Formats: sequence, C-alpha cells, structure tokens
Amino acid sequence: MSVIERKIFYFERPGLVNTDMTIKLALERVEELNIEHIVVSSLTGRSALKTAEAAKDKNFKIICVTFRAGGYYDVEKLSKKLEKESSRYWIDIPEMAEEIRKWKKEGLKKVPFLPGRPMKKKLEELGVTIVTATDMGADIECSMEHDLGVSSPKIVMNETFYPFCPGLKVSVLSAVTAADAGVIPIDKEVVSMGGTERGLDTAIVVKPSYSDSLFDPQIGLEIREIICKPRTMFGPSGFYLGRAWAYWRKKT
Repeated sequence: MSVIERKIFYFERPGLVNTDMTIKLALERVEELNIEHIVVSSLTGRSALKTAEAAKDKNFKIICVTFRAGGYYDVEKLSKKLEKESSRYWIDIPEMAEEIRKWKKEGLKKVPFLPGRPMKKKLEELGVTIVTATDMGADIECSMEHDLGVSSPKIVMNETFYPFCPGLKVSVLSAVTAADAGVIPIDKEVVSMGGTERGLDTAIVVKPSYSDSLFDPQIGLEIREIICKPRTMFGPSGFYLGRAWAYWRKKT
C-alpha cells in the first residue's frame, strides 16, 4: 500500500495576520500538485490581489469569490461594540479591531464588502476572475432561520464545518460557488482559501462539485487535503471564535 506524506501547517491563532503565509503555503502546494485553479474568498478583493501579485508570471488561474451585493460593515455599530467590549469576535483578533478604529478615524460610516472600482481594475489587469454571489451557507434559508425562526439542514451543514474553523467552511463553499459560476472544473483538484471574517488563515485542496450535486456519490465534493488552518479558534478571552457567526446572527 502506497502512502503519501503531506505537511499541515497550524497557525497559533486565527485572523488576517496569517494571510501572507497562507498564500505562500497554498502556492507551494499548487505547484507541487500541478493545480491550475486557485479560489480566494475575498470580501474586498485585497486577499485576492495579494494572491495574484504573489503568483504573477505563474500559470495559475485565480478566482476571487466575493459576497453578494449590498453587504457592508457598519462602522458605527462595530465601534460601539468595541467601546463596550461586547464583541469578542473583533476584540480577540486585534488586527480586526484596529481596522475598525482606522475606519472610524477616517470618518467612514459603512465599508462595502465588494471590491471597489479601483480594486476591480487591478484584479482584472492581473487576470483575476471575480465571482459575486450569495454565500452558499447564507441564502434564503438563512433568512428563514434569522427572521422566521425556522431551522434547516443547511444550518446543520454550516455548523458541522465550524469545529474545524470558519475558514474551512468558507473555502469549501467558495469552491462550490466558483463551480456553479462555471469558472473552475469539477473534475480536477483546486486549491481554495478562506479566513475568519477578514484575510486568509485556511487553505485546502478540494475536488469541487456543483451545489446541487454536493453529496453525489460519483461527482460530489471531496476535501482531499488541509494545507493550513488555525490550530485553535479560542481567543484570549476564552470565546470560541469559530461559533461567532452563529452568535452574531442571534444577537443582531
């Protein structure tokens, strides 16, 4: 029986501080496995831009999967939570808290999720394909749960990913989103990267599928390798950041 040995890298904590190393490790695995497509989950496009710049002159196709139209960070609301220390999600990842303070200082009220026109131009010049779509785990069924109190199997699926880390859920579902958009194949491996709210801290090798065949026995999705992830999702305060999104939905 043959054995394949691969390294898995673990970060001491989650957050965008791990972005550069995640990109480096992902690109190394891409070259090692002769993978042709890299999926980058990137709300503002910054992580996708970093990936594209790091892979310049390489023969990789980079896909930036962003959020749906209309999403934004409410700077005033987040600033108040920081002042009251009521948002462990942001406080326990210091660079995220620093971003909110920076936005507040700049007088920003809202920070849109989607890449702005200058960022889109930069990405397009580097050959990056941008996919704007609703998160597979936060569509109509999310509204049913949040607004009507009706649970669904999709919520169970989302929560199953979170004990690994939010970045794993994001990486998997972003690959599915890209497959549905027709910009990556479903019969070849791709590398997909995600993170904890902002930046990148997780990378996987995945054989994608379309969303309506996720569990199909022949063409369904398969997570084949974990390249890197946070070793723990517990922040300094003892709050488990991997459950923060569900916590946020209940509290807002």
